[in-house]
Parts: sequence; C-alpha cells; structure tokens
Amino acid sequence: MPNLSANRIPSLDGLRAISIWAVLLGHASAHFVSIPLHTHTIRYALAILSYFGVTVFFVISGFLITTLLCREYSRTSEINLAQFYRRRAIRILPASLFYVTIVLLLGHSSIVQSIYAFTFTTTYFFSEAYKPLQHLWSLSVEEQFYLLWPLVFATGVRNARRYCWIIMIASPLMRILLRHNGYAEYSHCAPAIADSLAAGCLLGFYQDRLGEFVKRYLISPVSFLLLCAGTVGIAGVLYKTNLVLLWGLAPCLIALTTSAAIERKDPFLNSRLLVWTGLLSYSLYLWQQPFMVFDGPLNYFSIRLVLTFAVAYISYRFVEQPMLRFRARVAVSSNVRNTAIDAA
Repeated sequence: MPNLSANRIPSLDGLRAISIWAVLLGHASAHFVSIPLHTHTIRYALAILSYFGVTVFFVISGFLITTLLCREYSRTSEINLAQFYRRRAIRILPASLFYVTIVLLLGHSSIVQSIYAFTFTTTYFFSEAYKPLQHLWSLSVEEQFYLLWPLVFATGVRNARRYCWIIMIASPLMRILLRHNGYAEYSHCAPAIADSLAAGCLLGFYQDRLGEFVKRYLISPVSFLLLCAGTVGIAGVLYKTNLVLLWGLAPCLIALTTSAAIERKDPFLNSRLLVWTGLLSYSLYLWQQPFMVFDGPLNYFSIRLVLTFAVAYISYRFVEQPMLRFRARVAVSSNVRNTAIDAA
C-alpha cells in the first residue's frame, strides 16, 4: 500500500475514495449489461451519483488550494505564483500526460481531439472529445481553476473571498443561459459549474468559524449520518429534476459535510483501506475510462475493476510518487535558498 502521510488532512482521502467509487460504479453500470448495476433504476441513480462524486472532488480541490494560499498569504502577504504553478504542474501534469500519451499512441483520435486533451479544454468540447479522453473534462475544469485562482488571490484575500460569492451567483445564471440556448453540455462547462469549486474555496476561508458550528451540532454519529444522507439526497433531487438554478446548493452541502468529516476525524473515512483508495483516486480516475466504458476482451466487471486498480497503482507508484518526491526536494531547496537570502 502507499505510505500514508501524517501531514494529510483527516477524512479527505476517505471522501475521495467514496467519490471515485461513485464514478467507477456509475461508469460500469452503463456498460456491463450482465451485472445488477445495469438495472435501469440503479443505472440512473449511479449516473447521478457519479456526477455527485466529481462535484466532491471539485469542492475538496477548492478547499485545499484556498487553505494553502491563505496560509501563504498570512505568512508572506503575497502569493508566489511561480512556485504555485510549479507545484501544481509537478502534481498534475506527469500522470495526466502519461495517460493521454498512452491513449493517443494506442488509439485513433483526431488531431483536434488530441489538442483538447493536451490544452485542458475538454470542458468546452465534451461531446466532441475522443471517448477515452472524454472524462478529462473535469481535469480541465480543475486546471483552469489552478491557473486563474492564484491570480485572483494575489490581489488580496478580501477580493478573493468577494470573487467566490460572485461566482456562486454567476454560475447558476450561466447554467440557465447555456441550457436556454440549447447548449446540452452545460453540466460539463467550467464557467457553469465553477460554483462547485467556489463552495470549496469558501470552506477554506470560513472553516475555522464553520468548525465551531460543526462541533456543536454535527459532530455526533447520528447528525453526521443525517447530514451525509441529506446531502446526497438533495443533490440527487436537484440533478434529477434539472433545477440548475439551485445546483449550487449541492456543493455547499458537500462543503458542510466535508467540514464535519474533518472535525470528526471519522474512523470510517480514515480507515486504512479507504485512505489507500483515496490516495490512488487521481490515477484511478484517469485510468478507469478505458476499462469501464468500453466493451471488448475480458468484458467482465470484476476483471476490469482489478485491471483498473492495477494500472492505477502502477501510475501512482512509478509516475505520481517519483514526481511528488521531486517536488518535495524542490521545495526544500527553495526554502534553503530563501533562508539564505533572508539571512543575507
């Protein structure tokens, strides 16, 4: 199993694990006709749950990045953009480019479809994307967030917080506008779902204050389970009924649930197996697509699932982990140089 870092925020890897399982089961239910998951009602529910799982990823990303930027800004009164982009590039690009390169070498995508993948613009061309790369729409949403959010944050914490609230208002209006004009892929378009990231960012800003509320009312097992059930249930109703104006409520509830999970240090979410799956979640998300959404040889769900985890672990072990160690060495080297400069 991957090594578990003592510096990771409790429960987040467990939430990632549940989210990636939602994606895996949602995709599998649409393609493996011999399994009970393919039953129409279950398949429809899992499709909604899969989208919910991706929304959880967005909320967690917004929360983590904002928390890191808040710490840096409070410490230095500025944001080191070059350092931020370097950290994100080392974290995200190697595994994704490795996956994209393998797919392009073995597949039959067009030049335009390859450009969508390499430029992280699949979010705007979901229906036109090469199917093994179609799921990169969510990664392109996150990459655009990583590009723009530190620029906003560099103008000041107050401006960044105000920008989040603007996004929470603007994104629902964007969804309505796109849907009204017949843009069928509005649910995959970055500006229309930016409120999922903004909700996570707001959690980063208000976690300390929200934590007090959570400790008072949502820390018990019963209240936490009710919150989780209510979050999934309300999100499901909103997605099923296409109440796009209110879709922003789902990431807000996810943010509240995330805060409660962190404060509880929930034993289930922090169980070793779930945390291990959460650590693999990025590679699992990348590699599940060719195994879970295509018919072909070894067309058995159990076999495909094992292959998905096997290839994801290879990616994690030999691509993600070496780059994370490299990033750690770069960070140490940078801190040493900065200390020397300060001393001088």
